[in-house]
Amino acid sequence: MSKKANPTSIALFVILGLFLAISGVVLFSARSLFHPHQKQILYFDTSLKGLNPGAPVKFRGVTIGSVVEVMIRHNQPSNDFSMPVLVSLDKKLAQAKSDELLPIGDKTRLDQLIRQGFRARLDAESLVTGVLYVGLDIVPNAPPPILHQLRPQYQEIPTLPSDIQQLLANLAHVDIRGLSEKLNTLLARLDSSLSQLNFTEINAGVTNLLRSANQVLTTPDLTNSFASLNHALTQAEVLLKRVDARVDPLADSATNTLFEAQKTLADLRVAVRNVADLLSPDSPVPPDLAQVLEEFSRAGRAIADLASFLERDPNAVLVGKRIPKDQR
Repeated sequence: MSKKANPTSIALFVILGLFLAISGVVLFSARSLFHPHQKQILYFDTSLKGLNPGAPVKFRGVTIGSVVEVMIRHNQPSNDFSMPVLVSLDKKLAQAKSDELLPIGDKTRLDQLIRQGFRARLDAESLVTGVLYVGLDIVPNAPPPILHQLRPQYQEIPTLPSDIQQLLANLAHVDIRGLSEKLNTLLARLDSSLSQLNFTEINAGVTNLLRSANQVLTTPDLTNSFASLNHALTQAEVLLKRVDARVDPLADSATNTLFEAQKTLADLRVAVRNVADLLSPDSPVPPDLAQVLEEFSRAGRAIADLASFLERDPNAVLVGKRIPKDQR
């Protein structure tokens, strides 16, 4: 016979379950009470694969909230196919990481931030797993915001395409087929050019060139030339030392000669000045000097006349001066 269940145990189990449930509700309510949350809505024009409820919401890498719900449509025009995402920002968590009052829940300040470039985008937690999170940032020179709500229900944060989306969009405009054809044509030309090369002759030429270079470098003439050059440089160094040793005495001698020349010129200036003083009109010497010069002039004329006479009659010194016939 099976044992009959104890009603008391069942009652205790039910009471314990209710107690735990009530405690959980109370704790959750207390957490919500002490950690007030502000809900915002975002619309992404891309697939939300990899974004799940509970995914973090980060401002420049710092977690300040989480994803509440990922939806297909919500409060948007019929021709709008963007995917809405409802997020919850933890005011107390965000404020604990800043020493300034953050504009979470303040529509006026949030609108001001949006005008300054406050945007949301999808980022990857890991490229391997493909798990996504919502990243918030202030983007310089951001495009004008696009809002999707028909009626204001939540604070809406404009979104931007992620870097991966932009990369894929750019790749979509790349002519892959044209690039492939050009690459194939280039490879065909390269293969044709390489096939026309005679690698045997090129290898032989390079080998001969290296052998000739080795012979030139190892020839005794080159070694002797380097030795002669070294010897010549040594001799030149010795000669330069000798010239340098004699430059200073020559320079001293030249200096002394210039000094003597300057002294002689000074003496010559004094002599010229003295002569000028003697020849000046106010000097007492010029009358006597003029008389002496006159006597020298007369003597010079007499000598000139004698030389002219002797040239006409060289025998006059022996026989005397001849008397003309008309005076005899």
